[in-house]
Amino acid sequence: MKVFLRTLVNSEKTVAIIYRNLLGGTAAIVMFLLMAITLIDVLGRYLFSAPLSGSYELTELMLAAVIFLGLPLITAEGGHIVVDIFDPLLSTRVQRIQYWLVELINILAFGVFTWVLWQQALKIQRYADTTAVLQIPLTWLAFMMVITTALATFALIIRLLFSGNMFAVQGEQ
Repeated sequence: MKVFLRTLVNSEKTVAIIYRNLLGGTAAIVMFLLMAITLIDVLGRYLFSAPLSGSYELTELMLAAVIFLGLPLITAEGGHIVVDIFDPLLSTRVQRIQYWLVELINILAFGVFTWVLWQQALKIQRYADTTAVLQIPLTWLAFMMVITTALATFALIIRLLFSGNMFAVQGEQ
């Protein structure tokens, strides 16, 4: 039994590391590309009077990608804004009930959000929507948003089941 629990804890840590590195690394690369495109556009605009064509569209797409890539990470780490004005006034038992209710509401909300994004992604795929200037297909972004919100929902479920924060780095909370 101890070996099984030790293996489970180690696999959870491995999953958390992969989760954080894959999503965080991808978000960092997209953020770097966003910065590079902005730099090229500004330099081209003011030094050569020739802005980068389509930079506005690329910026929009990359900003959406960065936000949605960060969503599961912030959710898993419990990094969303929390207002706890009345928590010190509540008993420990009521706080536990409140925690479970809030987590269940979050799971429901994220689940609905994922489902609505899924429906929208299918519609975007069916219509073969693209950006106006560069004609970049929007399907990849729509399905990436579905996947990341599903991962955020999964992270909420894990947080609720384990009543802990397996994705948080030691000392951050």
